[in-house]
Amino acid sequence: MAAPAPISKPTRADWFGWGMVALGGGSAPSAINLAIETAPPTVVATVRLWSAAALLLVYILATGRPMASPLSKEGRSVWLYAIAAGFMGYAMPFLLFPYAQLQVSSIMAGIVMAFLPVMAVIMAAAFAGEPMTRRSLTGVLVGSTGVLFLIGPALLGGASGTVAGIVMLLMAVFGYASLGVIMRRAPEFPARSFAAMMMLAAAIMSTPAIFISDLEGISAASWAAIAYLGIVPTGINAILIVATVRRAGAAFLSTSAYASPVLAVFFGILFFSEPLHLYQVLGLLTILTGIALTQNAFARLQKTIVPRIVTTAFPNRKTRSPESRQEASPPRADA
Repeated sequence: MAAPAPISKPTRADWFGWGMVALGGGSAPSAINLAIETAPPTVVATVRLWSAAALLLVYILATGRPMASPLSKEGRSVWLYAIAAGFMGYAMPFLLFPYAQLQVSSIMAGIVMAFLPVMAVIMAAAFAGEPMTRRSLTGVLVGSTGVLFLIGPALLGGASGTVAGIVMLLMAVFGYASLGVIMRRAPEFPARSFAAMMMLAAAIMSTPAIFISDLEGISAASWAAIAYLGIVPTGINAILIVATVRRAGAAFLSTSAYASPVLAVFFGILFFSEPLHLYQVLGLLTILTGIALTQNAFARLQKTIVPRIVTTAFPNRKTRSPESRQEASPPRADA
């Protein structure tokens, strides 16, 4: 196995990847808002997943990246993890977000999504053997307080629909955070092939829902928003994330978590004239503070996830040393 290339100083290409990830995360809630104006959430989720899956399948076929063979024992193991990751990290959240945004604004969705790095640290401590430091524990407590700032006014005001929407958003964030744990436990396999497998599995799992959905009356604007969701924040960014992490490192890319919720607020105000309440500002600032406190732990978690999936196909499940993991990138252009 070739030695991994060292993490390098971010280039313009890396900053482009960073910007696309931040833009994708920040614009997705507004795109969902536009999509659900005339499209049922089931259609939004299913078509988004198939759009992303088609893009990734074309990409791996064009670049000669293989998918795991279900005929071999190792291949079936990879597929089982891809199916689990596809459900928890894609099929479930992609369905929950449109349903949630029938109840809450895109601003609220973007702010709650900012809780993901904090949730990822919680999940890593509970299920992936990543103990919390005093600093990261403080970050978790602070970030959780930010969520209380968001949900508290709705509870006190009796807005049950808003509470239900926030709970669905938190369930979606839980799914995204679970994805990291599943990927860390998965057999080593080229990252983009694994991403295509996850997306394909998620798209297949979501397909039955579209047969009970009403496809009439969906506007061109909603179809365009759904296509954007599948191609940019989901498909293209899946490619950019791995490429950026392998060159510039997970710590660099993870800072995009600060920009995405701010962009979500900006787009919600710009395109939908959504009000920004004081409690939402307090919640966002508190969650961002929690992210800052957990930043080292979140970046460390990402460093152990991406290299494990990227490395190569079935190298006898050998684990690199912690030192080499921290500078990990694939031995060939699998990222």
